[in-house]
Amino acid sequence: FFKYFRNSVKLGVKVEDAPDNTGARILSVEEGSAADKAGLKKDDIITELNGDKVTNVDEVRSQLMDAEDKENFNLKAKRNNTDMNFEIKIPKAVNSADL
Repeated sequence: FFKYFRNSVKLGVKVEDAPDNTGARILSVEEGSAADKAGLKKDDIITELNGDKVTNVDEVRSQLMDAEDKENFNLKAKRNNTDMNFEIKIPKAVNSADL
């Protein structure tokens, strides 16, 4: 039996809602992940993804699910009240199966 599972993009961060709907605060960054390679750090607050403002974790998740075929993401985040831009490159998934 084969089941199709929708692949969502994995940045490699754990996030929580930031105060006052200002974005998604990064709690941790997985070492070696796409987010780590792009330079994102703990306590950065994600505020925009591919030009669309995000105000909470659910909006970030929704944006990533809608962009499952993208390989590059432009992300804006605040670090110490300074706006920063990040380009995140997602490695293309290799098609594989256990047959």
